[in-house]
Amino acid sequence: MLSCSSIKQQYEQLRNQGNLTIEKAVHLYNDVQGSLDAHRLELKGLQKKGDSDPIEHLQQHIADGE
Repeated sequence: MLSCSSIKQQYEQLRNQGNLTIEKAVHLYNDVQGSLDAHRLELKGLQKKGDSDPIEHLQQHIADGE
C-alpha cells in the first residue's frame, strides 16, 4: 500500500502530464481510502495505549488525506 503523500504525488504527476483518466483517478481514490482506513485502524490502537505523539502524527496524516 502506498502512503497518502505518494498517492498525491502520483495524482499530481498524472494530472500535470495530462494522463489522468477517470479509471486512474478512481484507482488513486481507492488507494487513498485504503490508506486512510489503515491510518484510522492504527489510530484506534494508539488511542487505547494512550501514546500521544504518534496519535497527533497519525491524525495529521488522516486530515491531509481527507
